Amino acid sequence: MSKPTAKFVVTNDYKSSRVVYVEPWGEDYTLSAGESIEVIAVGNASAPWFNVIESDKGTLLYIEGGASDFMVYQGETRLQCGHNRGL
Repeated sequence: MSKPTAKFVVTNDYKSSRVVYVEPWGEDYTLSAGESIEVIAVGNASAPWFNVIESDKGTLLYIEGGASDFMVYQGETRLQCGHNRGL
């Protein structure tokens, strides 16, 4: 039996870079203008969900609902924490 998942797509529509923070893991991914990422959360027993908070400092995705793990992709490439950090 596969674990339930939820996907959230973030696109940076700003003219400058934007940081996406994924909590409660404390990871960050920096998007250049026009870039998108997919955040896929994996739940233990039920499908996780996302609480999204926008601020002038970045986008905070808080994964809730008993998520046990998550992955971030840009196209077919799996990204690691710190992607484009320092742009």
